[in-house]
Amino acid sequence: MTILAAYKNSTTAKAALHTALDIARETGEEVVVVNAGPGGEHRSKSLITEAEQLELQAVLDASGVPATFRQYARDRSTADEITAVAAELEPSLVVIGLRRRGGFGRFVMGSLADELLQKVDQPVLCVKEYRGATPDAVSHVAETDPSLGDTAPSQPYETPRPFAHAQDPHEGTRGVQPRDGGSSTV
Repeated sequence: MTILAAYKNSTTAKAALHTALDIARETGEEVVVVNAGPGGEHRSKSLITEAEQLELQAVLDASGVPATFRQYARDRSTADEITAVAAELEPSLVVIGLRRRGGFGRFVMGSLADELLQKVDQPVLCVKEYRGATPDAVSHVAETDPSLGDTAPSQPYETPRPFAHAQDPHEGTRGVQPRDGGSSTV
């Protein structure tokens, strides 16, 4: 299977890319990174430059995950292009970056994320950028970002399973303990 990652040169898209690479590393899937926007005289700011493509390719090569990059600059919107690629590839997951924008900003500017959530038939994972320190249990940034040099951990981290079935410590109790320390039964 394939994971589709929408990409532009932004911190949110980079967070989404690293998340897609992390998931692919765990599942053994391929990642297809798509950069899209209107071309010609309507060239979009979301289209990355050749230098940014080389930087992205270095990240993909260093990730250890089978990954390819595609760029589309045709007469379609970014959302239409990503939707078309998703329909073609039928990925197990589409990963996109999500900007922190309030309701009025979304109303005035629109939201690519909102449009993709409505148009794409596959599951969509929206990733926000981390402010401050990135939680260790979330990203392999040190392993997937060649600009960090030799800071990659020697051992892979243990992935926490937040929804794993843990035994409920209150399971099997029949009574409710009142706050005053007395006993009570239900």
